[in-house]
Amino acid sequence: MVYLLVLKCILRDLLQAYVPQNRDPHLTYRTRTRSRSFHISTAMYASNSTGSLELRSVDASDSHFYHKLVEFENTFRDPDDQESLSSKLRHGIFKRMKAFGLKTACFRLFPIVKTLQRYNVKEDLANDMTAGITAGVMMIPQGMAFAALSTLPPIVGLYISFFASLTYFMLGTGRQLSWGCIAIISLMMASILDKYDEKMAGGDGDSRPNITEIRSQITSATYFEKENSSLIFNLSNAFDQGPTLEQSKMSPDVMSKRLEVAGAVSVVAGLILIAASRIGLSRISCLMSNSLITGFTVGISFHVVTSQVKGILGLSVPRMTGYASIIKTWIFIFSKLPETNIATLVISIFSMIVIYLVKRFINEKYKKRMRIPIPIELIVVIIATLVSTFAEFHKKFNVKVVEDVPMGIPSPKFPDLTLAKDYIGDGVIIIVIAYAQTLAMAKTMGLKHNYVVDSNQEMLACGVVSVVCGLFSGYISASSVSRTVVQDGAGGRTQVASLFASGMVLLVIVVVGRYFYYLPMCVLSSIIIINLRTMFLKLFILPTEWKKSKYDCAVWLFACFGTVILNADMGLLASVLFSLFLIILRSMLTPIVEAGQIQTNCDSIQLRSVDHYSSAKASNHIKIIKIKTPLYYVNADTFTSKVFSKMGVDPTTIKKRISTSSVPSPEDLTVKNDGGSVHDKDILVQARMLPYICKESEGLPLQVIILDASEVSFIDLMGIQALEFVISEYTSVGVKVLVIGISESVIPMLQSTGFWKKNGEILFLSIESALASVT
Repeated sequence: MVYLLVLKCILRDLLQAYVPQNRDPHLTYRTRTRSRSFHISTAMYASNSTGSLELRSVDASDSHFYHKLVEFENTFRDPDDQESLSSKLRHGIFKRMKAFGLKTACFRLFPIVKTLQRYNVKEDLANDMTAGITAGVMMIPQGMAFAALSTLPPIVGLYISFFASLTYFMLGTGRQLSWGCIAIISLMMASILDKYDEKMAGGDGDSRPNITEIRSQITSATYFEKENSSLIFNLSNAFDQGPTLEQSKMSPDVMSKRLEVAGAVSVVAGLILIAASRIGLSRISCLMSNSLITGFTVGISFHVVTSQVKGILGLSVPRMTGYASIIKTWIFIFSKLPETNIATLVISIFSMIVIYLVKRFINEKYKKRMRIPIPIELIVVIIATLVSTFAEFHKKFNVKVVEDVPMGIPSPKFPDLTLAKDYIGDGVIIIVIAYAQTLAMAKTMGLKHNYVVDSNQEMLACGVVSVVCGLFSGYISASSVSRTVVQDGAGGRTQVASLFASGMVLLVIVVVGRYFYYLPMCVLSSIIIINLRTMFLKLFILPTEWKKSKYDCAVWLFACFGTVILNADMGLLASVLFSLFLIILRSMLTPIVEAGQIQTNCDSIQLRSVDHYSSAKASNHIKIIKIKTPLYYVNADTFTSKVFSKMGVDPTTIKKRISTSSVPSPEDLTVKNDGGSVHDKDILVQARMLPYICKESEGLPLQVIILDASEVSFIDLMGIQALEFVISEYTSVGVKVLVIGISESVIPMLQSTGFWKKNGEILFLSIESALASVT
C-alpha cells in the first residue's frame, strides 16, 4: 500500500509538470517551493485489515505538504519595516495631506455634492419630491408628540425635524433616511431634564418651583412669546409676557434653563461624536448587537407607553425616578383611575382606533398598490383640532390642549456648556444609541438600493446634527424607522427628499403653527402609542430567536427587561456588560474540542469535532485538539484543564506519582525489549502507572498531541504561558506536542515573547506536515 501511494504522488507530479492544458495556476509557486529543497514526509490514516485506523507514512515532495512554520516564514515572509515611528508618522501625514485636496475634502465632508453631480432631474426629482412631502407630513404630528414626550414644548419637535433634516441633507450618506424626533431619544432626554429638575428643587427652595408643578405644566407652549413683526426670535427671551394663572407658579427662567440644558447636552455629545468620527471610532456601535438594540428599544417602548397613559386618561401623574420607576408609575395610575377625564379618554380611544385601522388595514395591506400612504396621523390632528376648537373641549371638559405655538425660526444661541457637566455620560449614551439606529437604517437602505454607507461619515453627520439642533433650541435626534420606511416606499432616491421634508416642516413653523392652539394633547399621546405597535410585535418573534441562537435571545431578553427595571441609561449599560460577559463566558466554556480527521474527495484532510462528526477518525496514538477561541487571560486556566481532561492524561499527576514511586532516574534507566537493550532517556514505567499514560479503555499509549490554533485570532501573555505549560508538561512525560495553523496575527506576539525561538521546531503549517514529522 505504501508503494502504491508513493507511485500515485510521483504520477501526479509528472502530470502537473508535463501536461500544459491541465497545469495548476499555482504550479510556478510549487516549482519554486521544490527548488528550495522542500522535502518532507507525510502521513495519513488508513484502515487496516481489522478495520481500525493505523498511521501510514508517505514520502512526498509535493508542495501540499510544507515544512515547519518557522522555515516557511523565514522563506516567504517579507522583512519587517525598519522605518522609525517618527518617520512613519511624517510620511503618513504627508501622504494624507497630498491626497486630501479641496475637491476630495468637499466630496468627503459633503456627500450631497457628489449626489448632485450625477442627479437625474427627470427621473429623480419627482420621486424625491413625493417622498419628501410624504415624510414631512408625518414629521409634523410625530415631531410635536415626541417633543412633548421629552417634557419640552411640542414646537421643539418641529425645530428638530427641520434642522435635522436640513443638516443631514448636506452631510449624510443614507439616501432614504428621514431624520427628526424619535420616541426613545425623547424619553431619555426627559430623564436628563428630570435630573435637572430634582437638582434645582434641591437647591434654593424659595426661588425654585415645585418639581411636580414643573412636570404638570411643562408641555404647554404658552411660555413662548409671539413676535408678529419678525419670523426670528430667541426662545430664551420668549417668556416676557406674564404666564396664565395656571402657570403663575412657574418661573419663565425655569423653562428657558431646561431648554438650555437640553441644548448644552446635545452640543457636548455632538462634539464628542464628531471627534470620535475623526479618529475612526465609528465601530463603537459594534458593542451593541442587533439583539441588544432591539431588546433595548422594546424595553424603552414600555417606558414610553407608561409615560403617555396619563395623557390618554387625562391624569396628572408625576414622573417617577429611580429603579423600577415604571412599576411605581403604574401603581400610582391605578390609584388615580377614578379621577380619569372621560372626555379625554373618549378622544384618545377614537383617535387610536382610527389611526390603527387605517395603518393596519389600508396602508400596510395595500402598500404595494398605494405609492403614497394615507397620512392618517395628520388627518386626525387636523380633525381633532377643528372639533376641539368649535366644541371648546378645553373649557367644557377640561381637556388639555397644546395652546400657543410660536411662529418663526428660533435664532441660534450657544448654550452654557457647564450646564451639561453632570449629564455628559447620559448624553453620550443617548447619542450613541441615535448613531447606532441611524447607521443600522442607513446600511439597510444601502443594501436594498446598492450603495455604500460610510460609517465614519454617518457618525460625523449624527454629531453635527446634534450640535445644530442644540444651537436652535432642540436636542439630539436620529433617523426614524417608520418614516424612513415610508420615505423609501414613496419612491425616495436621494438625500434631496430630506430637503423637501424640511420644507414642509418649515411651512408649518412659519405659517400654520398657530392653528394648532386647540389640538388636544391626548391626540399626540395616541399617535405615540400607535406608532409603538411595531415595537411590541417584536415580542412575538422571541420563540424564533430562541431557536436561532439562545445566546442572542438571552441578550435580547436581558436588554428588554433590564431596561424596564433599571431605566434607559442603566439598562443600556447593563445590557452591554451582559453581552460582553456572555462573550467571555462562551470562550471559557468551549475553548477546545477533540478533533478527528475526515478525508475528502480532493485528497485533503478536514479536522472536525469527534462529538458531532461520527465520520471523524481519531487515532489512539495521536490526539488532535482544536482551539476554538482566542487564547487569553480569561480562558487560559480553562484551556489547560480542558486539554488534560480531553486527553485523559494529566502530566502533573503522572509526575507526582513518579516522584513518589521507586522508579529510578531517567539517566540510569535501561529499557529492555526481547533481550535487547536501549540506553536512553526513556522511563521504565511500572504497571500501576499505565492508567495515567494510557486511556484505560483503549490500552494504547498516547504519543503525540497536535494543537490546531487556526481559530486563535489573538493571544496574550497568559495565553502563551498556558500554551507553554501544556507543551512542557506533556513533553516531560514523553508525549510530543505539535502546534499547527498559527495565524499571521498571532505570530508577532509569539516572536516578541520568545515562544517562537524556543518552540519553533514544533510549529507546523498544516496537519499533513505535522503528521509527517512524527512518522
